[in-house]
Amino acid sequence: MRILALSDTHFGYMYGNTARARKQSVENMFTAFERTLEIAKKNDVELVLHGGDMFNRSKPPKYIIAKAYRIIEKFLEADIKFVAIPGNHDKSKLPETLLSHFNEDLHLVNKLTRLDFDEISILAFPFELEDPNGVLMKIRGEIEKYPQKSFIMLSHQLFEGARFGPHLYTFKNRKDTLLIQLLPNNARLFISGHIHRSQKLQNDRVIYTGSTERTSFMEAIEPKGCIIIDIEKNFEKTEFIELSSEKMEVKEMDIEETKMISSNLDSMKIEGDVRTLVRLTGRELSQEEIRFLWSYFPSKEFPLLTFTPRRPLVKLKPLYSNSYIPLNV
Repeated sequence: MRILALSDTHFGYMYGNTARARKQSVENMFTAFERTLEIAKKNDVELVLHGGDMFNRSKPPKYIIAKAYRIIEKFLEADIKFVAIPGNHDKSKLPETLLSHFNEDLHLVNKLTRLDFDEISILAFPFELEDPNGVLMKIRGEIEKYPQKSFIMLSHQLFEGARFGPHLYTFKNRKDTLLIQLLPNNARLFISGHIHRSQKLQNDRVIYTGSTERTSFMEAIEPKGCIIIDIEKNFEKTEFIELSSEKMEVKEMDIEETKMISSNLDSMKIEGDVRTLVRLTGRELSQEEIRFLWSYFPSKEFPLLTFTPRRPLVKLKPLYSNSYIPLNV
């Protein structure tokens, strides 16, 4: 079976200092999703798995919900099955749609569910904050009942060892983190959303697809895309497909030794059509300096720019002091 996995489309996410910029950011998320579905069709995929955070918040505007489901409805005409779970931004529940009641190829999973597709069974469940390892034990029991079947788990969870951000923060020893030693040995793959950086863990059994588009400057240097998975009887083959993503720039300025930040800003080249973060590191800013920054970067001239710190008594360390460390995708 050939599967395409994606996650964290965050429909409704908006960014920018003007209405036009915010509207464009909303469109970017839909565009990335549509490009991903085109990849599924061109690669003869039989099943698409969405690993959660379809929407950016639990109660998105109706027009956002309608547009998302229209895109999925059009995609289903290709006779490709589509399974989606809710993530933490969805508050563990996807909005209702009549489409899921009338199209047997669409599965919007709002509770722990087993879905059988020929020789492959998908065990999918919504984001669980309080006791994810308890859900994992239920899944383990279900898998052990059918040792002859091939199981794939679809979730939106933190797995022990998952890495995040430019400094590769590693998740471990948290109540919301799935423990590697509890993973069922006879499950083929564990596909998850939640972490926006694509990566593999546990001898490639745990796969994070990553988000389809950037939503944070923490992701500025990360590739975005989806993963195609070929499931054969005795092996799995995965391929990361990169999408073109919104360009981001992080410009860091060490102001520890200077009290005149204006001259430094004058020499900084900033493009108005590139999403940019200016980070002033090394010392705290005064309230007067922060007011100056607000006036220096007017919204109409810099609709895609923000700066930090945005309040006094905050001292930043460099964000990208380490070089980019690629992960196995």
